[in-house]
Amino acid sequence: MTLAAAAILAAVWFSAAPLSLRLIAIALLIAAALDQTFRHLPAFDPLGRVRWRLPLRSLRSPRFHPIVKVCALTFDDGPTAATAAVLDILKAEQVPATFFVLGTNVERHPETVQRARDEGHAVGIHGMSHEKLARAAEETIERQVSGVTKLLERLGVTPAKVYRTPHGFKSRAVFEVARRQGLTLWAWSRGIWDTDRPDPAVLVRRATRLARPGMVLLLHDGRGDEPQPDVQPMLTALPAIIRELKQRGFAFVRVGDT
Repeated sequence: MTLAAAAILAAVWFSAAPLSLRLIAIALLIAAALDQTFRHLPAFDPLGRVRWRLPLRSLRSPRFHPIVKVCALTFDDGPTAATAAVLDILKAEQVPATFFVLGTNVERHPETVQRARDEGHAVGIHGMSHEKLARAAEETIERQVSGVTKLLERLGVTPAKVYRTPHGFKSRAVFEVARRQGLTLWAWSRGIWDTDRPDPAVLVRRATRLARPGMVLLLHDGRGDEPQPDVQPMLTALPAIIRELKQRGFAFVRVGDT
């Protein structure tokens, strides 16, 4: 709840207004607060339409027996010049990942997204640009989704049926577009704030401490719409993140497989 909303609530509650009017004001402010929470907290949806961790059935899959701890690496905002280095690391460690791509960056690096496909990674939808969609019109959201889908298909890349909005912001219009496109909305269970570019050791600690089966890690091979982003701390940390999780008995999956 914003300070302005809290001030309104206090003014109404301590006024001489009838109790019924004060209760109505409280109800309206609570509804407004829940609406903001729904739009801006990536994993929050009362109807469970947003996935933020791997379903339990994936943890019991006989494919991973006797390893039952499964996690997913996801990368947002690419492809960029740095994505090739990410792919090199994933190939060396023999782990799959899911890339939620931006159409503008796909246009800049078409061969990189094709390489991600060829090496067995899932390519999901992030949007044509990094525009926030919490208040966007349905037509705008449709263009964001359809634009990158068509672009990928022209490159011969079949996008996975997974969609992550920029910043995880969402709305009823986002859900409607996702429903029409047959897309599953994905958030994450652990973000490591790698776009702030802290020391790589900090990123390793954030990604691996309290690691839990089913977690979905959010990393970035880009920084929004920046054409030449600096993601070097994440690149330095990524091998250590993977190796530490492997040492703890984790296997890696693509979110589109679950």
